[in-house]
Amino acid sequence: MDSAVNLGVTMKTQAIAACVSVITVGSVCFVAACNRSSAELTSSRVDKLFAEWNRPDSPGCSVGVSRNGSPAYEHGYGMANLELRVPITPASVFHVASISKQFTAMSILLLAARGQLSIDDDVSKYIPEWANREHHVTIRDLLTHTSGVRDAFTLIELVAPGGDGGDRNEAITGLLAHQRGLNFPPRSEFQYSNGGYVLLATLVKHVASQPLRAFADANIFKRLGMAHTHVHDDPTMIVPNRAAGYHRDGAGLHVAPHADLGRIIGTTGLLTTTGDLLRWEQNFADVRVGSAALLEAMQKPTGLTNGKGSPYGFGLEIGDDHGLRTVGHGGGDPGFAAYVIRYPDRALAVAVLCNLDNIGYSVGALARSVAAIYLPEIASKAPESVVTAPQPQVSLSREQLASRVGLYRDVTKGNFGRIFLRDGKLITSTNAGTDGDTFELTPVSPNQFVISGIGVGVEFLPAAAGGGQEIRVTGDGPAPVLMQRVTEPVALSSADLRAFEGAYTCPDIDGTYAISVRDSALVMQIPGRPDIVLAPVVADTFHGAFLDVVKFSRDARGAVTEFSIHPSGVRNLTFYRAKQ
Repeated sequence: MDSAVNLGVTMKTQAIAACVSVITVGSVCFVAACNRSSAELTSSRVDKLFAEWNRPDSPGCSVGVSRNGSPAYEHGYGMANLELRVPITPASVFHVASISKQFTAMSILLLAARGQLSIDDDVSKYIPEWANREHHVTIRDLLTHTSGVRDAFTLIELVAPGGDGGDRNEAITGLLAHQRGLNFPPRSEFQYSNGGYVLLATLVKHVASQPLRAFADANIFKRLGMAHTHVHDDPTMIVPNRAAGYHRDGAGLHVAPHADLGRIIGTTGLLTTTGDLLRWEQNFADVRVGSAALLEAMQKPTGLTNGKGSPYGFGLEIGDDHGLRTVGHGGGDPGFAAYVIRYPDRALAVAVLCNLDNIGYSVGALARSVAAIYLPEIASKAPESVVTAPQPQVSLSREQLASRVGLYRDVTKGNFGRIFLRDGKLITSTNAGTDGDTFELTPVSPNQFVISGIGVGVEFLPAAAGGGQEIRVTGDGPAPVLMQRVTEPVALSSADLRAFEGAYTCPDIDGTYAISVRDSALVMQIPGRPDIVLAPVVADTFHGAFLDVVKFSRDARGAVTEFSIHPSGVRNLTFYRAKQ
């Protein structure tokens, strides 16, 4: 081949190469631009979810998203401190309440892996003052909320106020150890128990010979690079970048009081950031703390003795989001609301930490909404029930709403709830009065209502033959709850009420309550606490603020001998009438 031909071939080759180079560079630039545009679109959709709080006069949230262990999005919305006008950023440190539980659980499991305890050991092995009971409670029972242990925070409110000094965890441990009764036999039910995780923090301290804070810091946080996380067991400690907590009511925003922040740990007390929580979430895929078997056990739902399962593993809630498996946990305390959720099969994790306790939406719903932006298959799936479906509201007359009003009793468990009208809206209360947690019932049909944001539906069923109005509640547990309207009693005379007067003592709390008639009403006096007026509900059964149901018992002669109370998280706490 002569030089002219060679030159022509060379020039042609160079021209082709140049064209390929231009096309390649153009393609890379086009792909990069597309990726950038897609990321901007995604972030703008997340921004829209939090827009109403992203103001200089509002608390807000820190949001973090990771995919395959790498940060996908981090942003702050609203203010970490309204008084100092400090905005929320990804570096803001939040109190995350019950999200703490999974780190308490991991601490227990690490001790078990070292042979320092067995999760099937009886609690009394490590807490000698634990009272003898008919049923034995194990560490596993505490981890999975199947112990039947009464709620510690409720019990605190039932005893005379103590001093502010001393170790709150040890005081709660002592109160729980003194209880002779349980809410139910261990492993027969699932009931969320804050007290159980206070006990677990005490166990770590006893077994590891160091506080939970020191143990978790050395064995979890430092190893995962969670540099902005700690168990906050010192209320005087200064924490850089810490967000203040707020509450909103009809009068506006207020700083939320939190007297126990830094005094109760294990069940609460963790301070952290979204970025640190996402590092922890990645540990379940890229194991650095614990073992694969240990982490798998944490994420396994618990079986019950009745053959059913619970939605809880070890410090973690196991769930489903439109067919995708989820593992997560929420947290709420005065001033704060938090949620972290992971989609293991999509390698996606979302953390939403807020410094407004009643943020207006379920913080869990916000976290799932963020996830849906990154997982279109969730958003595209048809809703499966009236509870989760976006339903058009219907307009019902006041008469139609009023026909639903009344006192309802769970036909299985016997507890009460009330439905009443307020400002022309149908409201439901979680107890027999109107002082419990209340939620608006939004009609989506003449017989179907929803509680927006928390996935609960209420359906009014045709009255059973010879019975009262019934309602079926869905979305508030693994199975529907059937409740029946009951007839409320007429007012009792002072003479009727005097049959209940007297002093009543409860050995489980070493307390004596006085019951007396005052201004034609039955009043309960708890030492050091405000008096509670008892309103009749059904025969020998009353409702009192905070106490919920107060049920009296009589002997064969009809004399009142005792009463039991059933406040939130506490069943059948019995008081015996002193002999007169």
